[in-house]
Amino acid sequence: MNQKLLMLAVACTLALSACNRTDDAAARQDAAEAEAAAERAGDSARDALRETGQAISAGADAAAARTAEATEEAREAARRAAERSEAAAREAAAETSAAAAKAARNTADALDRAAERADDTAQDARTDDH
Repeated sequence: MNQKLLMLAVACTLALSACNRTDDAAARQDAAEAEAAAERAGDSARDALRETGQAISAGADAAAARTAEATEEAREAARRAAERSEAAAREAAAETSAAAAKAARNTADALDRAAERADDTAQDARTDDH
């Protein structure tokens, strides 16, 4: 990039020196050299712009690739978190069902004992009257 700017400066200097010449042949020669230098400087400037554009494009492509990669990593992390949450929910549901079953068995056992006592009391009441 610095070389390209230097060539542009040389072209400008040659163009200015051509303007100050009084000798037509020398002035035409200097003007031709200045024009050639200006063309080279223009070519160099276009190359520099193209290279800058390519560098920007490459940077944007790299940033887009990193963004896509980060998005995929986030998606995978969310999927794993959802799987862990789902497993935890299933485990909690299973534990709740097991506790309900135990409570139902305990209640059934208590009702059975209460029914047996009621039957015994009724039987005692019947046998006491006779």
